[in-house]
Amino acid sequence: MADGELTLKLDDDTARRLQDAADAAGQTVAAYASSLIADRLSGDDDWAEDERIVEEYDRTGVSYSVEEAMAAFDAAVEVQLKKPR
Repeated sequence: MADGELTLKLDDDTARRLQDAADAAGQTVAAYASSLIADRLSGDDDWAEDERIVEEYDRTGVSYSVEEAMAAFDAAVEVQLKKPR
């Protein structure tokens, strides 16, 4: 590895998923992968939000399916999109 350059060999499925994620983020694969690696190595693994969610579940026993969560997210996005700018 010279000057920060790195070559990775990925299986076809992983390469496709990485490409799809980079496309969705509007970034090149290299920029997206670099960002993922930098974030992971930053040591800022903030588990506070995850712990808060688990504590809320332990307290209430209420959980939501992915479908329910995505429907709520989509509805919130629609509300924001309808607001005048």
